[in-house]
Amino acid sequence: MYLKNTSDEVKKITEKIKELDNENKLKFISYVLNLWDNNQINSLNETNPDLLDDSICIDIFNPSSIDYHYLVDKLKEYWNRTYKLHHLYRKEYKSVIPLFEKLSFKEKVDVLAEIFLILEHDELLPDNVDGYEIARMIIKN
Repeated sequence: MYLKNTSDEVKKITEKIKELDNENKLKFISYVLNLWDNNQINSLNETNPDLLDDSICIDIFNPSSIDYHYLVDKLKEYWNRTYKLHHLYRKEYKSVIPLFEKLSFKEKVDVLAEIFLILEHDELLPDNVDGYEIARMIIKN
């Protein structure tokens, strides 16, 4: 169930995400969405690209890139209200984090698109958020 052709690494991490139970799945996805919201998905893998010299060329991908400025806040609020998530890191999803961190910028963006397909398929999004549409917008960017 891939929206477009992806690398083997993206397929591998997508399958690992699908294997997690809903709580661990949402916790891992929250981790990735926090990176996305904090400009940490960027072409130089910088943890704080806002501190870089302006002369350095860097591609930053965040929710504003697809005109969903407050999407991450909206989703986290919904999940905390609906699923009562606690921000504890369990081993089940912690093992997926290093796989994600090793991906290239393009692959991280592909994983984000796949995450929204998973969320839509597993009905883990609020009714007014269309995961398929967000995935399409991520890929178009």
